[in-house]
Amino acid sequence: MRKEDILLLHISMIVSIKYAFSIDCYVCTSLNGQNQACEDKFQRDLTTSLFINRTCYFAYFKGTHCIKLKGIRADGSSILVRQCGDYDWGSHCGDILYDAGDGREELVDGCLESCNHDGCNSAIQNKWSVTLFLFTFLCIRYVFELC
Repeated sequence: MRKEDILLLHISMIVSIKYAFSIDCYVCTSLNGQNQACEDKFQRDLTTSLFINRTCYFAYFKGTHCIKLKGIRADGSSILVRQCGDYDWGSHCGDILYDAGDGREELVDGCLESCNHDGCNSAIQNKWSVTLFLFTFLCIRYVFELC
């Protein structure tokens, strides 16, 4: 078997595997403690499973991080937000400008945390491309016919 044939075989096998990175985040909001299931002492059970966002889009793109914002709004009410995000904001506390939707922004005095690991419901799924799988099969067949 020639080196070129082996190289072609390896490349075709690598290209056949398509990785899709996805993350599942809890998505919920609690204002002044009105949504107790979303509040801290958050339990990962059937009660909160309805908050899991399996598609986790942030704007037009797939989310890459889970975000939690907890703090006090300008009017003195508490806010807790769990959502998907497309950026690693790290972890910090202080004045945070929160996008409340519909072009509204509000200042929240609190803490923001973002994460992208299994504890935040991330997942990596391997998906096969049928076209590339067939291409790989044909390449392997071709290589063995040469031998």
